Amino acid sequence: MPTIKIKHWLFVWGLLLLVGLTACGQATKPDTTNSASSNTQAEATQTAPDTSQDTIKDVVETSAAAQAQAPKLGETITSTEDVTAPRTHPGGEYHDVATSDAVSFHPYLTSDTASSGYQGLVWTGGLLRLDENTLDYIPNMAESYSISEDGLTFTFHLRPDLKWSDGQPITAHDFEWTYNQAKMPEHSWPYLSQIDFIQSYKALDDNTLEIKIDHIYAPALGQISGLITPLPQHIWEKYPWDDPEKNPEINHPTVVSGPYKLVNWERDQYAEFEANPDYWYKGAPNISRYVIEIVPDQDIAYQKFKSGQSDTAPITPEQLDEARHLDNATVYEWWPAAAQWSYIGLNMREGHATHDLNVRQGLSYAIDKALLTDEVMLGQAKRLCSIYPDTSWAYNPDVACYNFDVDKALAAFKEAGYTYDNQQMLDQNGQPLKLKLIYGPNTSQTRELMAVTVQDMLSQIGIQVEVQSLEWSSFLQALHAAEPDWDMYLGAWSSTIDPQIMFTIWSADNIPQLNSVGYVNPEVEKLFTEAGATYDTDVRREKYGEIQKIIADDAPYIFLFYNKSWSGQNNRIQGIEPTALGIGWNQEDWYISESTGS
Repeated sequence: MPTIKIKHWLFVWGLLLLVGLTACGQATKPDTTNSASSNTQAEATQTAPDTSQDTIKDVVETSAAAQAQAPKLGETITSTEDVTAPRTHPGGEYHDVATSDAVSFHPYLTSDTASSGYQGLVWTGGLLRLDENTLDYIPNMAESYSISEDGLTFTFHLRPDLKWSDGQPITAHDFEWTYNQAKMPEHSWPYLSQIDFIQSYKALDDNTLEIKIDHIYAPALGQISGLITPLPQHIWEKYPWDDPEKNPEINHPTVVSGPYKLVNWERDQYAEFEANPDYWYKGAPNISRYVIEIVPDQDIAYQKFKSGQSDTAPITPEQLDEARHLDNATVYEWWPAAAQWSYIGLNMREGHATHDLNVRQGLSYAIDKALLTDEVMLGQAKRLCSIYPDTSWAYNPDVACYNFDVDKALAAFKEAGYTYDNQQMLDQNGQPLKLKLIYGPNTSQTRELMAVTVQDMLSQIGIQVEVQSLEWSSFLQALHAAEPDWDMYLGAWSSTIDPQIMFTIWSADNIPQLNSVGYVNPEVEKLFTEAGATYDTDVRREKYGEIQKIIADDAPYIFLFYNKSWSGQNNRIQGIEPTALGIGWNQEDWYISESTGS
């Protein structure tokens, strides 16, 4: 999959499904919460960023402080950035490898990481973006914006030079048309519930958007400015919105807004992109061609990177130490501002053993999370006990953590009516308890190791676990089935900086898509609603604290760990500038120096 999300693809607002990512969240690059471009090029030599504990602490504190601030009301924020200055290092080809392919280029029909990566190359999203240093919202596609004194009206003035790849202007009407399509329930946008606070979304003229909300909503600015990625109305209105058989733009977009244009896509083989000369942000990116090759497994991907056949590849924890010492590459490492965290999802529907609370809690006690962190992730992760990692300002340290405890696990199963006899966990009818655990394919060694380790752990208390690895599209179908046949799955989320957005995966409205486990708790929904209805950080923190306690008690997930992010890049790739947002925020400014690398 593409190494990163191009910086203007504002994913602050949403969540990316990482259930298939290599190393439980270590993609070639992490999701990028977009930020400003730098005007300075890197020197010809590169060094890995400082990953000391002091630096990590500074990043975490900066992120938490910035994102806990309320938006500025009654002020107009105007960009001072020159987006017309051309780049100075054009040319060359960037070669990426991935172990799973995208589903489509339709940003409103997909939620998988591979698709999001492809879409980030061809579509520009984000009226605003995050500044790479302060993490404050700053103008992006909008040249300026303002929020009314009552916090209910948001006005954005678009940059006058925004263009589609066919030379037609990107206008406020494109935004409005796309919004109207996305909000239709019959179009089944996975993130539809994230715009239900919007009262009206109107183009006042070609360059002005006015968006009104019906109540105070804490993360409104980020969601309003990032949720709608415009599609070209003059092209897409000719076709059905969601039928790839009748809408060729879904799989082969011909008119785009991003830094790259699709040249060719041979599904499950490769995708080839070329620089978009009409890209509105400083013109075409430095690197002229971007190729993504789909390979069978993680080992092949890494070997291509190691030998210099690819410029990047997913790197597992097992490969990390070797990769750090490659002569032709640099490994960049950081604890991301928006952490990527791994978990085991438990099917809460009737007819499954995991429907029983005591069973879910018993499973939580039976999994040795410290062992997974230390031996599977090789210390490149930190323990997770909550829906928020301790990098979030909303984190509650007092939630139930379910530390490994076999006695508590057996007691919970006994409470559920099971009997542990002769090294078997027997149900009320004397039948052995059997559970099915699924996971996606492009996680390769790390996820496979996690799966068999979990299988072994549960066998220690007599539970038989069938482990099944699925091809990517089959995995997504299994997760999103109305009546899934699995009991557990290995998954990962890339969290958002604003804690309110996590409501997406716990809302009953999002079953079976983002809420794949089928979790329903009206009290949690009430608390999330209350937390989002104020700009008061102290009130919000209290509400999120209660939410974390309830979800921990309900145990719909077995929370495992959140991991460090890293990215290996061939040394011929220059211009990489790591920040709290990772390395992908300025990918259009990267360039190729043939004097270094392989």
